[in-house]
Amino acid sequence: MKIVVGENEWNIVVLGKGDNILLAFHGYGQSHAVFEHLAELMNESYSIWCIDLAFHGVNSEIPRKFQFEKENVDELMNKILIKSEKSHVGLLGYSIGGRIALSIASFFPNRISEIYLLAPDGLPVSKAYYFLTHTWLGTTLFRRFVNRAGFANFLVKLGKKIRILSSKLADYYLFEISTLVKRRQLFLTWMSYKKALPNKQNLVNWNKTGKVTCILGKHDGVIPLKKTQRELKKVFPDSRVIILESGHNLLSEKAVKKLSGYF
Repeated sequence: MKIVVGENEWNIVVLGKGDNILLAFHGYGQSHAVFEHLAELMNESYSIWCIDLAFHGVNSEIPRKFQFEKENVDELMNKILIKSEKSHVGLLGYSIGGRIALSIASFFPNRISEIYLLAPDGLPVSKAYYFLTHTWLGTTLFRRFVNRAGFANFLVKLGKKIRILSSKLADYYLFEISTLVKRRQLFLTWMSYKKALPNKQNLVNWNKTGKVTCILGKHDGVIPLKKTQRELKKVFPDSRVIILESGHNLLSEKAVKKLSGYF
């Protein structure tokens, strides 16, 4: 399925055959394929419409100038609702896809029926991410590190030393910036989605009628469990929270099997 938004053509891959629609956004460095095991579990109730992030999967050819903007998302949502013949849809987001899902829900709460979050970024927003994408100094350093492997490693180790990165998160980033291709993709992705910052008050108001399920990994080294739990209580006090004996990868076949009793 293809949907044109502005100058960009977005490919949407549909998994499952259920009547209820979930718009799904994967994590960094992944594609729609990461939702296949979950789609099998939710198949009877949901159709998962997977929208690969810009520069990922079937949307890897999206132009580099792409920016996640409220106006573009508005057009995308309108066309999806027309295409699906629905007045509301649900959202499903994993990792950075969770932040994107939360942002869409806060922009257009009247179009969203429910949200499923798996190890979501955005509750809270990473200090390192905000510094690198929203400050002059951070953005300058971020641009320089793309072509300089040594400088990139230095930044991550500095973040660990001054405690804006945990040891596990620093190790995760060191892996994700190990090649020039990876550093370019990280820069493009983070900068293109820097405006995907959820309005928490809008989400609080939406949660009075909307349903939220949040799945977290007890041993997640990327998304801080306790901080995320605290934010969930503030923003989504009525949410259903499921904590798995798992790390950050909550969409593996093994992790999804642990969810079979919840769906």
